[in-house]
Amino acid sequence: MLSKIISGSQTGADRTALDAGIEHDFPIGGAGPVGRMAEDRPIDLKYHLEEIGGGYRAK
Repeated sequence: MLSKIISGSQTGADRTALDAGIEHDFPIGGAGPVGRMAEDRPIDLKYHLEEIGGGYRAK
């Protein structure tokens, strides 16, 4: 059984899964880049993701 959505906060399916979790009061988490910058825009604070350095490998 699923207990939490964990995401790397990438554009597209990753953020869609986080949005679905928020919409349905399901626990979400994960990690994103320091500064919360994604390829398209800053990652919204509503996702409550941990900021980590080190690029993709660290995620």
